[in-house]
Amino acid sequence: MLRVLLITVLCGATWIASAQQMTSETSLNSTNDMGMDHSHIPIALPESANRMALSLSLREDSMSGYNLILDTKHYHWSIPPSGMDMMAMMSASIDEATNNVEGHAHLYVNGEKIQRVYGKYLHLPEALFRDGLNSISVTLNNHGHMYWTIDDKKVLATLFINRGGSPLITHKFESFPANLD
Repeated sequence: MLRVLLITVLCGATWIASAQQMTSETSLNSTNDMGMDHSHIPIALPESANRMALSLSLREDSMSGYNLILDTKHYHWSIPPSGMDMMAMMSASIDEATNNVEGHAHLYVNGEKIQRVYGKYLHLPEALFRDGLNSISVTLNNHGHMYWTIDDKKVLATLFINRGGSPLITHKFESFPANLD
C-alpha cells in the first residue's frame, strides 16, 4: 500500500512539474498563427537612445465616447517594416536620424488589451466603458510587442476616469511623464 501511494505521489509530482513547465514555456513562447511573439516581456531602453516619455490626456468626444491623446517625447511611432524577421522585431530598433527608439503602443481599458496604437490620437468608443470608475492604460512597445523599460520600470501611463461623474479624470499615473504640468 505504501509503495502504491509513493508511486502515485511521485507520478503526481512529475505531472505537476511537467504542467508547470508547459505553462511556463507557453507563456514565454506564446505566438499567434503568424509567429508573432505576444508574451509581452520587457526590453530595456538602450543606453545610446534618447530617454522616452509618455503622458495621456482625454477629452469627451462631441458625438460619443472619448478622444485619447498620447503625448510622447523621444519616441518614433512606427509599424514594423515589411519582411522584418523575428530576431530584429525582438530587439531595439532606433531611428538613426533622431536616436529615438521605434515602436507602437498597447491600449488597455479596465485591464483588457484593446488594440495596438500607431499614432498620437485615438477615439475610444463609449461601449468600452462601464458606468462609474474605469481605467485607461497605455504601454510603449517595440516591434516584437515587448514593453519598453527605463531603469527596470515599465514605460506606462494610466488614467482613472469616472464615467458619468465629475471630474471625469479622477487620478493619473505616468511612470515617465512627457508633460510636467
